[in-house]
Amino acid sequence: MSNPVEDALRELRREYHAESPARVAELRRVLTSLAGGDERAETELTVLCHRLAGSGGAYGFPTVSVTARTMERLLQSEPHWTPARLAELEAGIREIEDAFARGGPG
Repeated sequence: MSNPVEDALRELRREYHAESPARVAELRRVLTSLAGGDERAETELTVLCHRLAGSGGAYGFPTVSVTARTMERLLQSEPHWTPARLAELEAGIREIEDAFARGGPG
């Protein structure tokens, strides 16, 4: 017999996973803006990372949460965006994308 609560959670996890390409694309878009000197992009990227840090684990993607939290801390600690810092953020986005690509929760 199926459990309605478990079924609902499974569906929410599937929806979250289905939205992952858009989430990754948004991270990349904002990182590109940051690299281009858009001062608002730092705040926007911090907010996106904060949301992923909070939601990833809850929806079955703990690596997403850990990586997004690391990125959030980097954004909060380093106001000077050197190519090396931007590369660290891009690597974090790739790690989040890979975590989503490894598959969604059942």
